[in-house]
Amino acid sequence: MCVPSISAKASAILTSILNYACRCIPGISTLLVIVFILVRHDSIGFIVLTLVYHVLIVAFSVRTCYGIYATRRGMIKTAKQYSLTPFIPVSSPTFRSLPVADYDRRRPDVSSDSDARNTDTEVSTQIEDNSGVPIHAIFVPNYKEHLDTLRETLSMLASHCMALSSYHVYLAMEAHERDAESKASTLISEFSPLFRYITYTVHPRDLPGEARGKSSNLAWATRTASRRYRILRHSNVVFTVMDADTHLLSTYFQEITTHCASKGSDNFTMFIPPIVFDRNANNISPIVRCADMYWSAAGIAGLYETSQIRTPTSVYSVTMALARYVNFWDTGPEAIGEDLHMYLKCFFRTGGLLDTVPIYSPASHCNVEHGDATTNMTIDRRWMLSSQARFKQACRHMWGIMDSGYATRHVISLIMGRSETAESCAEDDLAVADEKLSLYLLEKSSTPGGVSTPLLSPRIASPIPWQRIVILLHRLYEAHFLHVHYFINGFACSLLPMVTNVPASSLLGMVLAFASYLRTVAFCGVVIQMFLYERLYSTALRLRLYSIQMTLSSPSFNVSLMSKSSAKSIEIVHQSLKQVDVSRRSGWISLIDYILFPIAGTFYVLVPSLKAQILQFWSTEFVYEVSSKPVRSK
Repeated sequence: MCVPSISAKASAILTSILNYACRCIPGISTLLVIVFILVRHDSIGFIVLTLVYHVLIVAFSVRTCYGIYATRRGMIKTAKQYSLTPFIPVSSPTFRSLPVADYDRRRPDVSSDSDARNTDTEVSTQIEDNSGVPIHAIFVPNYKEHLDTLRETLSMLASHCMALSSYHVYLAMEAHERDAESKASTLISEFSPLFRYITYTVHPRDLPGEARGKSSNLAWATRTASRRYRILRHSNVVFTVMDADTHLLSTYFQEITTHCASKGSDNFTMFIPPIVFDRNANNISPIVRCADMYWSAAGIAGLYETSQIRTPTSVYSVTMALARYVNFWDTGPEAIGEDLHMYLKCFFRTGGLLDTVPIYSPASHCNVEHGDATTNMTIDRRWMLSSQARFKQACRHMWGIMDSGYATRHVISLIMGRSETAESCAEDDLAVADEKLSLYLLEKSSTPGGVSTPLLSPRIASPIPWQRIVILLHRLYEAHFLHVHYFINGFACSLLPMVTNVPASSLLGMVLAFASYLRTVAFCGVVIQMFLYERLYSTALRLRLYSIQMTLSSPSFNVSLMSKSSAKSIEIVHQSLKQVDVSRRSGWISLIDYILFPIAGTFYVLVPSLKAQILQFWSTEFVYEVSSKPVRSK
């Protein structure tokens, strides 16, 4: 962003200072809170801050409870609509004339990233479907993941009814991994008959200006993939981002397909599902299970229908037009929290008018485990290792508080009258190739036989939605500031009567008593939140198991694929789905979680946040470590 100045040198200095200040906003705010409490704990300002913090934490608890309740109802409604059976819904008028048998079920291509790199001006002709059914380009970024983990993920996708007709799977590999290409080739040979298209990309190591992580890998993979599709049909391709261990139900893609076909394909739409950790939760430390419950609930809190701001967690989908318009994923240190960062980038690049659609189909994940953990270890050793691994993951998650600074810079740009949409994007070789291809096809579309499809939406010229921006800043404050500020203020409120004489009849004494009452209300809200999450967890687990059972028991799965695939591929899918892990909730597990929830919040939210706030005064660099997943062979 630019700052108006007398000279270019002064502008550069002011910009650097402003960028640093924005980056350190979380740490600066925490220091200001501490200093203010120490110096002015008897002032009206302290009273106001105390009320604000406690009201905000109660409001967050209430909104989280409602979000979980609404999401569970949405999951049940979606399951009833599709019955979790392998067919495209007929509720949409578009689909009444589109039975599965009429889909283009050509044999999928098998390719590698080397093919894509050697065809800079290639325009894929794979998408000639005029039915309105989008192609689902599914990206699975992974690094040193076990083959069994990836097999389970691909098997879950291969069991879907639209896999052979609409799924393009991209295994986003890293050049840092020694056997990345051979692993990808193995998976492609096993699953190529089950998808319309499957390939892999290899993200080169040590590209200038890049930070290692999921976002830079996705930037490379999505740029490479986008060049395979016809630019004139942007809305016909939807990019889906998932983790290596994510299990998505077919209803997730069916809902997106229904949305695109029945309501029109919005060029700037992001689709967001709820995530649930329901696979190995009973095999890890209870404190880790509690931390992941909190993480899942916080993401679900904004997914209710009337919410104006919905941020993704790990898994989400965007139209290819949106990805291209915002210049794909960022690759710098700020993008370490790839999901929220991509949301913010899309939000500001579209002038705050990004459309987010909740998809009430649960995305199943594994809880993190230490790479050295095995079933032969004692339970206390396994719990200790999983706790250590989760703390490292929490530190990486909380390093994403830099997104608050990123959002602050762009809000300042909007206040100063500069639109993010007008900023020029840094261009690499792939971006230049994409731009040349876009110009060529845009020129072609103006000819008599061409199809005119605008590459940029005229909505960007709309007035800035300041109400949505204020709500976004409030949500960022909840995620990156509130828990630290609330803890400090709550500690001060508890300690103040012990070190000073605070009359109960004074304004400060009454506010401290009211704050204690609000803390009790907030704690009760957490208990209700956990109860509601239990029900959502059980619903998500039942839906996933029912989906798997329907796949294994339905003869249509074998019949529809046998003519196109080898028996070996089907056997791999069947064996993987039969061995999928599940973790059911029980009474004593719930009781342990209720007791440990405050401890988990302290160790996996508060401490990593404080650590990130302090370290980011000096550096934005973070050594990215991939969290280990449970491996069946161990």
